[in-house]
Amino acid sequence: MLAFVRRHWLTFAAGVLAVAFLISGRVTPGAAARATDIDLLLVLFALLTTIEILRASGYLYLAVASTLSRFRNTRPLALALVMLSGALASLMTNDVALFIIIPFTVVAGTFSDFDVEDAVILEIVAANLVGCLTPLGNPQNLFIFHRSGWSAAHFVWVMLPFVLWSVAGLLGALFLLGRSRPLQTIAVDLPPRNRAAAVAGAICFVLVLLEIARLTNAVPAAIGAAITGAVFLRARMFSIDYSIVPLFFFAFIIVEGLRTMQLYRAGGSLYFPSIALSQVISNVPTTVLLSALAGNRWLELLYGVNAGGCGTIIASLANLLGWRIYVRALNRDPRFFWRLTAFNFAFLVWIAAGGAVILSEAKDLNWRDPSPSARLRMTYFDREWRGTHRPVSSSASTRRWLHPTRASIRVAPSARLPTSPSSD
Repeated sequence: MLAFVRRHWLTFAAGVLAVAFLISGRVTPGAAARATDIDLLLVLFALLTTIEILRASGYLYLAVASTLSRFRNTRPLALALVMLSGALASLMTNDVALFIIIPFTVVAGTFSDFDVEDAVILEIVAANLVGCLTPLGNPQNLFIFHRSGWSAAHFVWVMLPFVLWSVAGLLGALFLLGRSRPLQTIAVDLPPRNRAAAVAGAICFVLVLLEIARLTNAVPAAIGAAITGAVFLRARMFSIDYSIVPLFFFAFIIVEGLRTMQLYRAGGSLYFPSIALSQVISNVPTTVLLSALAGNRWLELLYGVNAGGCGTIIASLANLLGWRIYVRALNRDPRFFWRLTAFNFAFLVWIAAGGAVILSEAKDLNWRDPSPSARLRMTYFDREWRGTHRPVSSSASTRRWLHPTRASIRVAPSARLPTSPSSD
C-alpha cells in the first residue's frame, strides 16, 4: 500500500487539495461538476487503453524492427532511433515511445561499440521535445488542448517552430555519438502478434483521433476502448496506469478553486515561470497550477511546460521513466543519471532560448485559431475568465456546436523485448 501511494503521490496530493477546496466551500459541488471536462477524462482513458491494446498486438515492435533493419551503420541507426522516439511520442505519448525504443537501443549496444548511453538520452529528449508536436504527445498537451479550445490543426501549427528548433538541436547533438561504425545482421525475438487486436486497436485509435479533431465527443472512443480492452487485454487491463485520469479530475477542481482566488488577474509572461516551476514539481502539475493564470496566454504556458520537461530528472515523468528503463536493463552505475542531467540542462538552455525567440516573433503574428468552433469556444472561455459567465469546459461548448514472432534486423544479438510498462 505504501509503495502504491509513493508511486502515485501526485494524484493523492491533488486529491487532498481538491477535497480541501470542496470542504472549505470555495468550490461547490455544482461548480466542480461544471468545471470538469468529461471529454478530456474519457479520451485519456480511451488513449491509455488503446495504446496498450496496440502494444499487446505486437505490431508496434514489428514496425520498429522492420524500420531499423534497413540500417547498416551506427550513426544512421542512432538518428533513426532518436527520430522514431519523437515520432512515436507525438502519436502515442512519450512514455510509451520510450518503452518501445529504449529496449531496441539497449540490444544494439550489446553488439557493437555503439554509444548507447548518449542515444538513450537523446531519445528521452526527443520524446519530450519532438513528441510535443501534437495534443497526444504528453498529458500536459492534452490538458492545454482541451482548455484552450484550439483545433488540432492550430495546435500542431503553433508547435511546429518549437519542434523544428528542437530537431535542429538533436541533429547537432547526434555528432556526439562519435564516428559511424558498421552493424551486423542479427535476429531479435519479438513478442507474438495478434492481428485481430491490432485491427481493433487501430479502430479505437481512429475514434480517439476523431475526438481530437473535434468531429465527435469522447464517448464512442471510451466505450470502444473499454469493450476492446476487456476482450483482448482481460486481466492485463488492470495493470494499465490510469492515475492520470483522476489526477486531471482533481486538477479541474483545483483550477476552479484557484480561479475563485482571483489569481487570474496576475500579469507577466508565463513562459519562464513555467520552465522554472517544472524543474521542481514536474511539468504536468505546473500546467495544472498555472492554467489558472493562463487567460489567453496558452501559447506561453504550452511552450514553457514543454521546454521545462528538460532539466532535472523530475522535470518530466518521461525523464524519470527513461532513466529507470535503461538502468534496470543494464544495471548501470549512477554515471548515467548525471550524464542524462547534463544533457537535459544543455537542451533546456537551447530550447528555452529558442522558445523565447519564437514567442517574441509570435506577438506580431495572428496565431489565433480561425475555425468557427474555436471562436465559439474562446468566447465562452474569455467570459469565464472575466467572471461574467459560469465556467464552461471547452468540450461542453464543442458539443453544443457539433456534434511470425521473430524478425531479422541489423541491430544486435538475440534478446527478448519487454511488452508491458507494468513490468517496469
